[in-house]
Amino acid sequence: MLITFSKLLIHAATAIDEAYQEGRENELENIELSSDQILETMDIDNITICYETTGIANFDIKKTEQILKQNYTKNEFDIHDVIVRKNCAYLKVRHDIPLQGRNKCYGACFSINYMEPNNGVAVYGYSTKNAAERQVFKEIANELIKSLL
Repeated sequence: MLITFSKLLIHAATAIDEAYQEGRENELENIELSSDQILETMDIDNITICYETTGIANFDIKKTEQILKQNYTKNEFDIHDVIVRKNCAYLKVRHDIPLQGRNKCYGACFSINYMEPNNGVAVYGYSTKNAAERQVFKEIANELIKSLL
């Protein structure tokens, strides 16, 4: 009888702990981060590889933010965050490899940089040694540039 009671007590404690932990996970999902906190999670210091460049006359970074947040309808990848700082927009993207839009289980960050003197726009991303991932980054950069033209 003591063993049965002990098993019930352990089972009840385990169930309570699991319910508590599940509740905490939901709390974390509902926390809204500031743009500075989001930038910290993006590891922007490592967004160093240029994947696409072009020239765009009359480029406006605020318009870029609006296009990417509201009007971007590509289904190959999802844009989760757009944060603008001066002449740069930082993006959090969810994608798959290869870029087919099915199972967007990978995440990456990109920056769109505007250089005023030559109206140049460049899309930077993370360095990778994986050829398939590098190809996806190039395709995402190309789509981002197309959406801004």
